[in-house]
Amino acid sequence: MMDDGELIQEKLNEYLLLLAPLERAEKDLDIARKMLRAKTEEDIHRIAPSLGLVSETLNISTIDLLLAEDRPKFLNEALARSGLTVEEVRNILVPQIDRAREELKIIGIPDSI
Repeated sequence: MMDDGELIQEKLNEYLLLLAPLERAEKDLDIARKMLRAKTEEDIHRIAPSLGLVSETLNISTIDLLLAEDRPKFLNEALARSGLTVEEVRNILVPQIDRAREELKIIGIPDSI
């Protein structure tokens, strides 16, 4: 007959044995989530290249931007963190992508963020 310490150890071993596949599944889900996010952002950038450029310039996630409840506020906060001015961002966007202003208007971002 096992003593209490052995029974406890057996339960811990059982727990660890059952936990391992769950932890692997969590890691797999996390990887899948990151891959989905990256693929979605890549697709969005292909559709609207200016969004990719904004994302890269301000070091933000396009998905986070598009899902933000208040996009202008989100952009203003990102702009403040970046240390760039609105004019500097425009100077990066407009010459490189002729459709930038129109694409940004489509998603509800005004000319002046």
